[in-house]
Amino acid sequence: MSKIEIHNIDELIKEQYPLEFIQKLLNDVLVLSMQVKNDYPDYRNWYQTIQVPGIYDGTRNIIIAHIADRIVGFVSLKKTPEEKKICTFYVEKNFRRNQIGTLLATKAVEYLEEDKPLITIPMDKLHEFTRIGEKYHWKITDIKENLYRTTTPEVIVNGKTPELSTGKPLEKSLTKVNRIYKIQKLKSTLKHFINYPQKLLK
Repeated sequence: MSKIEIHNIDELIKEQYPLEFIQKLLNDVLVLSMQVKNDYPDYRNWYQTIQVPGIYDGTRNIIIAHIADRIVGFVSLKKTPEEKKICTFYVEKNFRRNQIGTLLATKAVEYLEEDKPLITIPMDKLHEFTRIGEKYHWKITDIKENLYRTTTPEVIVNGKTPELSTGKPLEKSLTKVNRIYKIQKLKSTLKHFINYPQKLLK
């Protein structure tokens, strides 16, 4: 594999890269992220009206992993006095297990100056983050239904979101909750399978 390079847009702007080049990168990230965010309400609008302007006012950033001219992963970040958050974390499927996720996570915590940033992860994607989560000792603090999507619960890691009610933190590891989720999913599938003939007869 060719060399993996990591750059962040905040630094490219400070180094006065051409505006057209920056805009192309931002658009390429949007196109890539729509593959995983297409079922998040108003994601495109959020990206264009909140994430991108935030890069220019110093409250947000996007760190990109690329091989030659191809973006293979990125992480969108929020950094304010009130909140340090990983908003979107993505590595292209064909390029996973090449340390790209680890490199992006390292750069993200360096930029945020926080090794336990807030991040919300769809329950069905939790297994993709267990290795990084265990490395940084990330802890699940809540699980929220219908936070962003109705199709799967959102796992809250390292904190709480404004939408969450206060309560006792779960304080469970990503690995443990992922295992519980798989067991529950299997039980649900088996229950449906077992009941199917009865439903058919009714």
